[in-house]
Amino acid sequence: PSMRCVGYRQAWRHLEGEYDRAELRERGIFATRQLAKRQLTWLRAWAGLRTFDCFDPHLAQQVVAALEPAVEA
Repeated sequence: PSMRCVGYRQAWRHLEGEYDRAELRERGIFATRQLAKRQLTWLRAWAGLRTFDCFDPHLAQQVVAALEPAVEA
């Protein structure tokens, strides 16, 4: 299962000498982008999904406000 994780396969192939460190980096970035794209596609299918900006300085307050109706119910 670990070989299915992003970066493991690329690192293993690098350690086996199939490509250099620069190629490892490029392949790791590419694999990460592919995973992110699949995740976003999967998440878009969720009805009523609420998203938050993790860099917003008011993130905690937004999350609490979003959860309050669920707690009161």
